[in-house]
Amino acid sequence: MMIPLKSHTSMLQYIKSKPHRWGVKVFVQAGVSGIVYDFEIYVGKGTRVKDGPLGMSGSVVLRLVDDLPKYQNHKLFVDNWFASYDLPVELKKLGIYMVATLRKNRLAGCSLQTDASLKKRGRGSYDYRVETNENIMLLKWFDNKAVHLISSYKSQEPIENVRRWSVSSKQYVNVPRPAIVNEYNTFMGGVDLHDMLLQLYRTNIKGRRFYLRIIFHLINMACVNAWLLYRRHCSQKNEKYRPLLDFVCDIAAGLLKRGTTEPRKRGCPTDSPKPGPSKKRRMEKSTRPVADVCYDSVGHWPQHEPAKSRCTLCIKSYSRIKCVKCNVSLCLNKEKTVSKIST
Repeated sequence: MMIPLKSHTSMLQYIKSKPHRWGVKVFVQAGVSGIVYDFEIYVGKGTRVKDGPLGMSGSVVLRLVDDLPKYQNHKLFVDNWFASYDLPVELKKLGIYMVATLRKNRLAGCSLQTDASLKKRGRGSYDYRVETNENIMLLKWFDNKAVHLISSYKSQEPIENVRRWSVSSKQYVNVPRPAIVNEYNTFMGGVDLHDMLLQLYRTNIKGRRFYLRIIFHLINMACVNAWLLYRRHCSQKNEKYRPLLDFVCDIAAGLLKRGTTEPRKRGCPTDSPKPGPSKKRRMEKSTRPVADVCYDSVGHWPQHEPAKSRCTLCIKSYSRIKCVKCNVSLCLNKEKTVSKIST
């Protein structure tokens, strides 16, 4: 994940393939739902590297999975920047299985068919090898171009056909796809999903203090995580969830008003009409604050209004009493007191 940034700092990185090419690089562990569980900010040469053949990329993966319960058969899906042959071997010792794409220069001496030979056999052709000591499989599959995958638990079987567009014949054709490719495509992409939701309503600030960008990026990550948990909770209760924009606006309104008191004007409100022609206007509906503001028990003073308005809670009654902070009307009588309404 990239934090968009162009300030002068030693953590600044340039990655050509990213939508935001300049920024601070963040290593992220996320679920398939997009919820981020752990992250680590890349700090350059100061990034810790574990001794051994894994290097910095493998050390980052081991640190991110350090909090996972061991020997619970967790499945990890890794990008090709992190993957190597030694990484699934180390993860298998911890009871964690892995599927990942692999770069050409990290095949650990495994010889597979060339791209030309696979292309000659046609789309969907593949070649694989299995390391019998650790039961690690490495597969090369050719679709539009060749891709390498490595797995510690998934094989090429069963083979299924998928529809792909053929440029030469100008129609959809069936292409054989190994099971390891389907496994990777199904469960890989949680980080991209979180990054997409983060980009929709990112807090953009300008300034020379680059660390403010990082702080607000982490706040936005917390908001997206909270919305994903809220959406999961609503789906479990079969309720309709609110959009991400409304959810973020409620958080902002709650942070601005919760625990604060509204300044009270001195004197009584005047009942004298303003000069000028009188026109009948339709009363605008007052928006009710979020629940965190309504029930914080701070600054909710009753105020007498010259005109009656419908009670917000019971709807049937009219009242001249309005809450200063919530800007809603409430009816008060011997059966309905302030304590009953607030509860």
